Amino acid sequence: MKNTYKLLGLSCIVLAISACQSTPRQYNGNVGYQIEHQSESSATLAYTLAARKNQQLDENKLQRACQKVLGSQKNYKLAILSINEIPNTAADVPEYGRQIGQTRATFGLSNTPDLHQGENFATRESLEARPSTLHVVRYTCS
Repeated sequence: MKNTYKLLGLSCIVLAISACQSTPRQYNGNVGYQIEHQSESSATLAYTLAARKNQQLDENKLQRACQKVLGSQKNYKLAILSINEIPNTAADVPEYGRQIGQTRATFGLSNTPDLHQGENFATRESLEARPSTLHVVRYTCS
């Protein structure tokens, strides 16, 4: 009985976390969408996305942002106005490891004493990985 409650609680937490990952959100200084113009039946949005190769996932995010702004669950016609690639300023500062010259490489040891002495360096680096470029997609939905 106790294991059933643990399993149920864990599945609820996983479901909540996965639902939060796919919802469109307002621009937070790094990623998200901004409303440039809005009318009754159409809107012009600028959506900042991570630069990746999954076009279907990006299209779904753009569609959901339109549905959130225009307040309906119907599918809108998307017209891409422009796509600009910008550097990700959140990924610029290496916090851990040692940087050598002006290279992108950083080196660190898992046993190096620092503020996070009890944690594994490689695990922390992989969890804090961010894309180096972002795409700003300007589009209209009607």
